[in-house]
Amino acid sequence: MIINVESPILEIHDLTVSYDQSPVLWNVDLSLPGGKLIGILGPNGAGKSTLIKAIMGLIPITGGYVKLFDRELNDVRSRISYVPQRESVDWNFPASVLDVVMMGTYGKLGLFRRPGKKEKKIAMDCLEKVGMQSFVDRQISELSGGQQQRVFIARSLAQEADLYLMDEPFAGVDMATETAIFQLLQEMTAAGKTVIVVHHDIHSAMNYFDWIIMLNLHLVASGPKTDVVTEELLRKTYGGKLNLLTKVSDIIRQKDFNPLKS
Repeated sequence: MIINVESPILEIHDLTVSYDQSPVLWNVDLSLPGGKLIGILGPNGAGKSTLIKAIMGLIPITGGYVKLFDRELNDVRSRISYVPQRESVDWNFPASVLDVVMMGTYGKLGLFRRPGKKEKKIAMDCLEKVGMQSFVDRQISELSGGQQQRVFIARSLAQEADLYLMDEPFAGVDMATETAIFQLLQEMTAAGKTVIVVHHDIHSAMNYFDWIIMLNLHLVASGPKTDVVTEELLRKTYGGKLNLLTKVSDIIRQKDFNPLKS
């Protein structure tokens, strides 16, 4: 099931991405609504991170196109923020927590302006939102994995974007951090922001997301979670992984479960 959206915030048509002439993502047609918390699900190697990177223009595409806010990426880049996988970041880079978050303000400053009091206040407000305001002078290399993830999300918030793309923000964090990040993402979408998250766990996805994309080298499904999380579509996405699919009925029964209400 693929639900098309009128006036989409993100539109993808016939997107194909290849590495060494081998397609890793092909013929993806997708439109997404604004103001939603959207999860991208699929097995390892399904092309989830590849899709995010292709949207951001970080890797070349073989065919098709991507439009954001009905424009080309370069026309709206300031309205989009990207949080990469934590493993892809050099955390030994000598920078304080405040330095890293203030980097999020650079895009709106231009080439010749330096950040000042206004940008510092934005950075501090963002650190407070992720519960890291007491770590401003700490080197990022001294933080735990969960703390590093929070700092990178704070940097993303400092960009004051309209669309946020996050590649596995819950990976390697404890449950308290995961819950705190989820609450923050909910607040962002309640304020009209759109957040697209690469995620790996179906059970928590049912609790977290409004809209779910199912991907396995091609698009299997895209729509509200209550419409697309079915046994048939899960099997098409994950194949015969019975250790997962034996729990399908439990997943479907929990469609309306919200862990913050339990």
